[in-house]
Amino acid sequence: MRTILAGAFGALITAAPLTARAEAVPKLLQDWTALNGLCRGGSGDDPRTRAACDRRDAIDRRLAAAGWCHGRPGELGAQRIWRPCGEGGDQPAQVRAGTPQDAARRALLDAARGPAEARRGQPVRFVVHALNRDGPWAFLFARMQRPDGRPLGRAAADLASDDYAALLRQDGAGWRVVDFALGPTDIAWEGWDRRHGASASVFAVR
Repeated sequence: MRTILAGAFGALITAAPLTARAEAVPKLLQDWTALNGLCRGGSGDDPRTRAACDRRDAIDRRLAAAGWCHGRPGELGAQRIWRPCGEGGDQPAQVRAGTPQDAARRALLDAARGPAEARRGQPVRFVVHALNRDGPWAFLFARMQRPDGRPLGRAAADLASDDYAALLRQDGAGWRVVDFALGPTDIAWEGWDRRHGASASVFAVR
């Protein structure tokens, strides 16, 4: 076990012992950190910024293929660091009481997807970190990605993260989004319960 320094905030990443498959991980992390700084610190109209974002996204896929995950479920964009998948609880969100399933789950996700796709201008698939329902209210916190699993392309002037949060209410016509946050880096839904009269418990994110 050894520790690698990476990330925009100099975060410490604890790395698993390197295997032949993952021998390039330290270099990939170093390159990702440099490219992420160029991507988020440049201009969205600059071809060099777009190229840095594209190269960073390519390294995203190589790290994922090597068994590394960017953040834990429920972490906000600014909190995420690269670590071996499965270390420290990096697992998909667990199903628990109050989590809608099957057809109800699909209906909620389809309704929540509308604002995300409209703002992004492209199809979006969710990696769900939290999907809770309490009576007529439902709350989604997820990471957005492309339908094929690749990260969304993102320039510096665009979103600060790939996170998405949505509050939905069920009425006679089905589920509708009453509030949402695209690319938040903080707890954007704080106060949504008071603003919309929703149950505070529906916003639980582990």
